[in-house]
Amino acid sequence: MDTKKIKLSTGKEIKIREMSIDEQDTCNDTAVIKIDKDGDTVLRDIVRARTAWLRCGLVDGKKDIASDKLIKSLTEDERNEASLAIKEFQEMGEENPSH
Repeated sequence: MDTKKIKLSTGKEIKIREMSIDEQDTCNDTAVIKIDKDGDTVLRDIVRARTAWLRCGLVDGKKDIASDKLIKSLTEDERNEASLAIKEFQEMGEENPSH
């Protein structure tokens, strides 16, 4: 599977990897979106979903899953930026991304 080094806006470099369809599905299915009785949208498990993307999409040495140590080394902003970069990397080559 392909990997790519990227530099975050803070200057920190990370390496991301291509994920399997099953891994992507698991990450996409982590967040829960519900409509409450008043018609308001309720989002749950957003941080858990972001961590799932980081865990599966970051390259951490020779490990298949990124460690807590690697994830904790990122600031909140870096985690957000990295998870978006991971998602975008998965869409490369798709003619019509679904999200």
